[in-house]
Amino acid sequence: MSDMRKTDSRASRTRLLLHRSLATLIHEKSYDAIVVKEILARAHLARSTFYAHFDSKEELLLSSIRYVLAVARDRLPELSDPVDRLLYFSLPVLQHIEAHIQQAPVAATRRGHRQVHRRLEKILIEQAEADIRRAPLDRDMPATPPELLAQHLVTTFLVVIDWWLHCRPAPSAREADDSYRVLVEPILRMGRCA
Repeated sequence: MSDMRKTDSRASRTRLLLHRSLATLIHEKSYDAIVVKEILARAHLARSTFYAHFDSKEELLLSSIRYVLAVARDRLPELSDPVDRLLYFSLPVLQHIEAHIQQAPVAATRRGHRQVHRRLEKILIEQAEADIRRAPLDRDMPATPPELLAQHLVTTFLVVIDWWLHCRPAPSAREADDSYRVLVEPILRMGRCA
């Protein structure tokens, strides 16, 4: 059993190293321009180690996004407000980006960001729609199809990220999150008693 835990721990550390390496590179250059060799050099890992965990750079990116969201979702039990529970992802994702921007201050191109945003958008919309269907916000709210509300929340979030990444001087992740919430919370709280 001890050997199994060591192997699991080692595999988790390796995946985390790869996630961090990719995240830092994404803020230095376009996602399309990144090659596996650069990720490995940044992580100080061998090619065989990469392919023992991931089939491609794309799989690593999707895994990285899901990892950040899973860590954020672990906080859900602390959140009692239904709106906070629905928007659980916003501040942690912004803080994740902020941490990697500080490590790699050279900004990638807008086109490079769009490549990553498309993957993030797909995953977030799926999760937001499932969350809305599982726990509707308020019976008094006008009936908005869950898929439309999820699309609105995520698209607005991506607009805020794009604005934030190109803002000079850049606000903090918390300030960017506050800006996002100003844009979406009124819709989510509509019909709720004050």
